[in-house]
Amino acid sequence: FDRLAPIAGGPEVLADPTTAQNRALNWIVYEDGMELGHSKDHLHQRFVLMVIYFISGPWTPVEGRLEWGSPVHECEWEGIFCKDVNDLEEELQGRVDELLEVGREDGIKIDVPQQIVNRLELRQRLVSGEVPAEFSLLYYLQHLDLENNQLVGALPTPLYKLFNLQTLFLEQNQLTNVDAIGEYRHLENLALSKNAFQGSLPESFRNLNKLKTLYLHTNAWTGQVFEILKDFKDLELLDIAFNQFEGTFPPELGDMKNLTRFFAGHNRFEGEIPQQLSKCSNLKEFQVDGSHDVKGKIPTFFGRLEKLTFLKLDTCAFTGVLPSEIGNLKNLTFLDVSSNYLEGNIPTELGGLESLVTLGLANNDFEGGVPSEFGNLKNLEKLYLTNTDLSGVMPQEVCDLRNRGNDTVLELLQVPCDVECDTECCTMCS
Repeated sequence: FDRLAPIAGGPEVLADPTTAQNRALNWIVYEDGMELGHSKDHLHQRFVLMVIYFISGPWTPVEGRLEWGSPVHECEWEGIFCKDVNDLEEELQGRVDELLEVGREDGIKIDVPQQIVNRLELRQRLVSGEVPAEFSLLYYLQHLDLENNQLVGALPTPLYKLFNLQTLFLEQNQLTNVDAIGEYRHLENLALSKNAFQGSLPESFRNLNKLKTLYLHTNAWTGQVFEILKDFKDLELLDIAFNQFEGTFPPELGDMKNLTRFFAGHNRFEGEIPQQLSKCSNLKEFQVDGSHDVKGKIPTFFGRLEKLTFLKLDTCAFTGVLPSEIGNLKNLTFLDVSSNYLEGNIPTELGGLESLVTLGLANNDFEGGVPSEFGNLKNLEKLYLTNTDLSGVMPQEVCDLRNRGNDTVLELLQVPCDVECDTECCTMCS
């Protein structure tokens, strides 16, 4: 009792039978199969976790997994991942004292065990919609996943006390306010997608320039997002799709040398894709679809980004010809430039996209014939050519992709009706 009272809000709270703190105390004393004595180094940590459980639960047990309260070390419970303090000291390169010794801002500290909780994954766990204050006692926590819970409104105050977080996942809640998000000075991974955010990003976002991954998609954010994000040089993944962001893509995107995935479709961006993006040689996935005011020519530099596997540029306002350089992308599996204003012949070089699975060229002004080189696309499953000005006869090399034994088969071959093609080859004309 005496060891737990200081971290439980005082002896009155701990002794009150109506509190979660009292339930956790009685569980440790009378029910816990580990039968911890007062001298065990993880008594505080185990107590804090059970307080969180009693406030947030009850949780539906998952068959085959060790639920919270099982008679084993708490580091073996479902959703809890721990690290040895010695290993953490080496990883943090001298910052371990800051992580473990500072304590909570009010001066309260828990006894730090040898095996500390490093990551909590509590998806669909906080069924009460409440974030217990005891979260703030896990001030050494570095990774927290609260996706798909019942969190509503402002980010709960106890979470702002977790200053050492490197990862914070809050997707699929109903949050509307994270104005103090900049308090997380060590944050590297942040997910705020599928909430109820509106308006511009909080000004405190500028402090998060250590971010490596940022998910903001599927909200109602507005404003000039890149006025803040253009200086985030360490970004590896940026997903801001399905919002109402506006403005242009800045040349500073080219300074994000580690960027591998960029998703910005279905916003209100305008202008052209900056040439400086060609410096992002690690780019694997790029998507700006559904952006009706993004225009100009599709940059030829995409053909030099040899790691690209996914390129989605449909439903924009691109003009001119489709660059033949794109045919250099041996790793590309998905290419969609449908619903633009592209013209001219389809480049025969696209027949060099040996990994391609999906190719969308529909709803453009392409003319001429379907390249016979498409017959080299041995992994192709879907080909969309409808609502173009293509004509002539469908090459037999392409039709052969529709019947290839046990190999990958071209499942969908949709063409304009001006292309001569029998029904055994083409699946639809329009």
